[in-house]
Amino acid sequence: MKHLRFVFLAPKAALLLFATILFPILHAAAQTKTFAYSTSRMANEKTVDNGAPVESFNVRIMQLQKDQLLFQLSVDNPSNDKLTLYIKDNFNNTLHREVLPATLRFEARYNLGSLEDGDYTFEIRSGKTKLAEKSIAIKTQTMINRNVSVIE
Repeated sequence: MKHLRFVFLAPKAALLLFATILFPILHAAAQTKTFAYSTSRMANEKTVDNGAPVESFNVRIMQLQKDQLLFQLSVDNPSNDKLTLYIKDNFNNTLHREVLPATLRFEARYNLGSLEDGDYTFEIRSGKTKLAEKSIAIKTQTMINRNVSVIE
């Protein structure tokens, strides 16, 4: 009878062991698409480049080159809160999650060239509170030119 009890418990234990091993692998595989470059800059100074003190929370995003999907995100965080950046698609799926350091200013570049056409949102949160949201739209335009010439 003791052997039968082991037979019934073995599949549960094997399933639990399999799930324990597989979960971290799947979690790591879901984060393999990196959108962020490792060239982020952080500043702990009380002033910005122009010498004026940082007074309010501010988020800016700009496209670095017109023909590329390379964006620079700048976050002014005067209260040095620990913030989290989410990049989401228009179905609210989180494509990238990053914990930002608690500094006065954070800057990083994000390459969205591997994404399909659609609307994407850069969302900054402090805990569960949404502080800022910036949206971008990626649209591919194709142009067909037809040239006609008369041959005599």
